[in-house]
Amino acid sequence: MTDDPIDLDKRRSATAQREAASRRRPAPGQPSAQPDALDAAMLAEPARSWIEVMEKWRFLLDRYAATPGADTRVQTLVRRALGDLDRLRKREERK
Repeated sequence: MTDDPIDLDKRRSATAQREAASRRRPAPGQPSAQPDALDAAMLAEPARSWIEVMEKWRFLLDRYAATPGADTRVQTLVRRALGDLDRLRKREERK
């Protein structure tokens, strides 16, 4: 047995890496614990569906809303945009 950790992300496909990254995404308003790992997963390969595009936009909007320059008005706009993304994603998944 080895004490070295196994990086399971390296064994996953790019799609599975994106799915894992979206599960690791912090709740709105919470800082990201591993921004570099999430960035790498986002850049792994181009989106293949609108749902993947929405996941990338959600990631970017969450990151922007957590910056010091994002005031209350911007955070409200981001929350509304994320709500729209969730609504549209559910519609796409039903198709």
